[in-house]
Amino acid sequence: MGPRAIFVDGYNVIRNTPGLAQADRANLAAGRVALIERLTARYRHTPHRVVIVFDGDGACERVLPMRGVSRGQVVFTCAGETADAAIARMVAFETSEAVTVVSNDLEVRLNADAQGADVVQVGELARHMNSAPRHLMQRHQHRAYMQQMLDAEADEDTPAAHARSGNPHKAPRRNRRRNGQPDRRL
Repeated sequence: MGPRAIFVDGYNVIRNTPGLAQADRANLAAGRVALIERLTARYRHTPHRVVIVFDGDGACERVLPMRGVSRGQVVFTCAGETADAAIARMVAFETSEAVTVVSNDLEVRLNADAQGADVVQVGELARHMNSAPRHLMQRHQHRAYMQQMLDAEADEDTPAAHARSGNPHKAPRRNRRRNGQPDRRL
């Protein structure tokens, strides 16, 4: 899978993700910072371009770099334009073949789908942000597989597999003399 352009409807994602919504209730800026931090942590070492779009109230559109993500951007729209319209405009002018739009807003999803972009719901992005990095998942799967193999070997070596005949409450004949019991053959 090659590099993708990922457009995130900022406030929509914040308000539909439980941990981010809690930060948003405390302070609007805290919700934005929490979303940016999570996306930075997730996409830091990937070739993907992440663009987070927020509704702005300035005279013109502001584009800020995402710290930690070399190709990431945070966009605040101008006062007359919504984030939904800005995402539609950006997706239309995107030259990359692989474009993903993250939003639960039906209008944004339909518009992105009509332009050929992949549409992802907020819950899927939340699972992706909260999942362990791929190398840790692979390590966990390998350890689980090796533990299964060791458990299978241990099951083969159990005493039930090598059952002996005789009285189970009595030591084997060859061990009786060693335990201090007299030799009855004499």
